[in-house]
Amino acid sequence: MSAIAIRRGPWRPAIRPLAPGQAVAAIGDVHGHDDLFAAVGDAVAEDLAGAASARIVQLGDLVDRGPASLSALKRARAGLAGTPTIAVMGNHEDRMLRAIFGRDPHEREAWLGFGGVETLASSGVDADDRDWPERFADALGPDLIGWLAALPRKVRLGDLLFAHAGIDPDVPLDHQSDHTLMWTRWPWLDSAGPYPEKVAVIHGHTPTIPLDLNHPHRVNLDTGAFRTGLLTGLVIFEDRMRSVQATR
Repeated sequence: MSAIAIRRGPWRPAIRPLAPGQAVAAIGDVHGHDDLFAAVGDAVAEDLAGAASARIVQLGDLVDRGPASLSALKRARAGLAGTPTIAVMGNHEDRMLRAIFGRDPHEREAWLGFGGVETLASSGVDADDRDWPERFADALGPDLIGWLAALPRKVRLGDLLFAHAGIDPDVPLDHQSDHTLMWTRWPWLDSAGPYPEKVAVIHGHTPTIPLDLNHPHRVNLDTGAFRTGLLTGLVIFEDRMRSVQATR
């Protein structure tokens, strides 16, 4: 296995400040690369040390395409490096759950081609097995399934809003649809902001390199880990922030 290096960016003014003593870290799309997930989790936990209140938000798409989706799910469920951890529902988790528990064969085939074959393999299930939905549900177990089904679509902390894909800038925050929060791209990505209630949105979903921290109203943390071997986190500590990345 390739060695993993941690790269930290310089501290800079936070996109939105948090209250004194408060800190949060967000981590972008993991896509089954649990080794990178573990490395970023340990690194951001170091940066959160000393905060009176700290948490980690994983932005969804823990699963599919990479080799260790089941391990990534279990890591997110257990929490990272002793820090309270919450994940939001990504479009890949959404499609995975519908493939497992729905009855539409086209939806199941779509998920397998969406990276599901690798997710099944990570749990020892063969996609050619006719009973793979039942076998995969057994491999996940009721605790993990219940946790997945209950994942929020968005999390708000002060003036920061965390969602997998983004928002509809023309819709109040309390009326955003699940589909928008998990799946949107355009026109959201072309929106200059500001956004409802003047929040800054921290999101993933659309692989983008290099990381851009200069937009005044949003940060996209998806740096395409499944293709690039680069997983990105963002630490916001009171009134400052910096990137934390794991790379092979």
